[in-house]
Amino acid sequence: MFKDLVKDLAIRLLLIHLAAYIAGVLICAAINFWLTPGTLWFPWVALGWGAALATHAFALFLRKTRRRERIFIDRKARSFAVHLFAYVATVLILLYVNLTVTPKVWWFYWVALGWGAGVAFHGWCTFFKKRPRLPSHAAAAPAKAKKSPAKKRRPRKRP
Repeated sequence: MFKDLVKDLAIRLLLIHLAAYIAGVLICAAINFWLTPGTLWFPWVALGWGAALATHAFALFLRKTRRRERIFIDRKARSFAVHLFAYVATVLILLYVNLTVTPKVWWFYWVALGWGAGVAFHGWCTFFKKRPRLPSHAAAAPAKAKKSPAKKRRPRKRP
């Protein structure tokens, strides 16, 4: 079963991302403990990169699952779900950083508001903006390539 998973390029890329994450966090931890053992900073690297890895895994899950709901079939809905996941993960991490590092100064909400406006616009474009509908027979079967009439090609001029 593992060999079947590794044959898929998207799964291989996720596994490479996971291996790079593990190696990167271990290297950062070693550097942290070697140079500045009194200040732990490598967990912040693990947290940020872990959110990116989780977003990658979520996107892959949405694309590879065999479910029939709109979020799994519609590419734009899937894209919005991944964008929303990344937004929520990042804002929660920034809230945690804000509460632990600078609890008296609130700044995370500026990122949440700015990026949230982009996510809201992405959601509107995905779910409420009118898009042309496919004919019912085209949605059921994949579109076949139309054969275009043969065009006469002009001979290329060679210098």
